[in-house]
Amino acid sequence: MQATVSPTPIPTPTHAPAAIAQSDAVRAFWSEDPEYRDLLLNLINIHVVSELYGGDCFERSILRAPTAEFKLRMARTVMEEYGHHLRYRKLMEDLGVDWQEYARKKGHLSTFDTPMESWADQAVFLAIVDRAAAHQFRHFVQCRYEPFRIAAQETLKEEYGHVGLGMDAVKHLLQTPEGRAEVEAAVRKWLPVGLQSFGADKSAKNERYRHWGIKQDTNENMRAIYWQQVRAFITEDWDIALPEDFREVWSPQTNPDDDVERAY
Repeated sequence: MQATVSPTPIPTPTHAPAAIAQSDAVRAFWSEDPEYRDLLLNLINIHVVSELYGGDCFERSILRAPTAEFKLRMARTVMEEYGHHLRYRKLMEDLGVDWQEYARKKGHLSTFDTPMESWADQAVFLAIVDRAAAHQFRHFVQCRYEPFRIAAQETLKEEYGHVGLGMDAVKHLLQTPEGRAEVEAAVRKWLPVGLQSFGADKSAKNERYRHWGIKQDTNENMRAIYWQQVRAFITEDWDIALPEDFREVWSPQTNPDDDVERAY
């Protein structure tokens, strides 16, 4: 597996590279405030790195899937993960930015640090961790940089498809006592990962994302909304008991200087 690279600050070019034919949107991007450009490039680069890494992690789940139908849907999901990488890579290429140089300086999302060891792991990951990603993309589709907004809209539709696969796969597993035990263990494993994916409480970086309209809510509020949603279907539809307070599942980070670079 690809090694995680410790994140370091990524220098943003001061002016648009002269070598590319610039669209109106690209010209507008390079006229933006440098902080806005840096934040958006950082976000695009997160997906360049993590979608490729995620595809590699998911690939082995194709053979773990229990039926031909699930194998087909998992193969489509892996294909879309690699497609996301190419989609966000093209955004950087269109801006005249060396995506490979950026990628070398950025670690993948921390959601992929937890090993994917079984089909139940994959099913629950798609159902609850990809759902957390969809919560983030619902903000990105409001970004004023049109190419990123369009890419986020396309990705969000596919993320909903990944969540649907996870929900169907979990429903299939819950039909047997063995499958239920595997799902229950996977829920305990992946819920903290989904909660962590929103980043630190009182995040200074989140505040700057909100300042520039790239996000519209705090990490704390997004996490609370997410918890209400996942707790409802896990307890009601999956019949797995969970506490009311997510702090009994995961302890939030409160250091405002710790922006969890490898979360969204």
